[in-house]
Amino acid sequence: MRILIIDDHPLALQGIKFCLNSADFSVTTATSLEEAVLVLQQPFDVLLLDYHLNEHNALELLNDKSIALPSLVLLISGMSDPEDVAHCLNFHSVTGFFSKQSDLSDLIPAINLLPDLDCSLPWVWNSINHNFTPIEQAFPEHTFLTPKERCVFMLLRKGLLDKEIAESLNRSIHTIRVQVRSIKRKRTVIRRSV
Repeated sequence: MRILIIDDHPLALQGIKFCLNSADFSVTTATSLEEAVLVLQQPFDVLLLDYHLNEHNALELLNDKSIALPSLVLLISGMSDPEDVAHCLNFHSVTGFFSKQSDLSDLIPAINLLPDLDCSLPWVWNSINHNFTPIEQAFPEHTFLTPKERCVFMLLRKGLLDKEIAESLNRSIHTIRVQVRSIKRKRTVIRRSV
C-alpha cells in the first residue's frame, strides 16, 4: 500500500514514517501543502494528513479540486472538539479521523481497516475498541455546543470564573451559569485552566 504522510512536525512525521515502514508500507512524506501538491502527482492509496500545517490547514488541500487525492484520506489531528471533527469529516473528502492522542501502535490497524470502510460515511478511530466508529456514534449531535455555549466554553478553558465570563460576554451571571450547566451535561470533563 502506497501512503503519503503530510505533516509539518519532523518528530511526528519521522515517527509515523518509521512505524509504517516497519509494516512494509511504501511511505512518502511531505512537510507542506506546496510540497504535497507536487508529490500528489504520483498515485497513492492512502493520504495521512495533519490538520494543522504551519499557516495552512488541511482543508485547503482537500478543497482544491485540481488535485487528485487518494480515495482514502485519514485526517490526523490533536483537535478533540466534536464540532470541529464533525465539520472536517462531514464536509470534506475525509474517510476517517485519527486523534494524535491515540497510540501510535493503533495507526497500522487503522490504515489496514480503511479500505473496508463505507467511504460514504465519515469514521472516527476509537482507541478503546481499536476500530472505526461512525461519526454519529462517536459524536452524537446532542453533544454539540451552541455558538454561545462555545464562547463560554473557550473562556472556561482559559480559567475564567463565571462572573468574569459574564462581564466579558456582556451577559448576566444567571445566563452564564445556565450555559455552564448545559456545557457540563454535553462535555464529560471541563477543567478550568489556571
